[in-house]
Amino acid sequence: MVDVLTWTIERRTRLTERAELLRKELAEVDAELGRLEAAEVVFGQWAEATDGGRRPSGIVEPEPEPEPEPEPERVAAGPGAGGTRWVPDRVEGMGLASLTSESSAEHGE
Repeated sequence: MVDVLTWTIERRTRLTERAELLRKELAEVDAELGRLEAAEVVFGQWAEATDGGRRPSGIVEPEPEPEPEPEPERVAAGPGAGGTRWVPDRVEGMGLASLTSESSAEHGE
C-alpha cells in the first residue's frame, strides 16, 4: 500500500512540474503566434498597397533628426562682465563727484 501511495505522490509531483513547464511553453508559443498573425496582416496590407512590391507604397520616409545645436563656447569674462559694479549705489545728496575716475571718463565728465 505504501509503495502505491509513494508512487502516486511522486507521479503527481512530476506531472505537476511538467504541466507548469508546458504552460510556460504554451504561453511563449501563443505570444509568438500573436506576433506572426500581426506580421501577416501587416505584410498583406503592404503587398496589397504595392501590388506585391512592384510599385511604390507611397509611404513617406520620416525626415532625419536634425543635428543637435553645438554647445556655446565658454567665454572668459573680463572686468565688469561677472557682475562687478563700476558705479557705486546712489544715495541722497550724491553727485558726479562721487564717481570714480574711470566712470567719469566713460561718461565724458
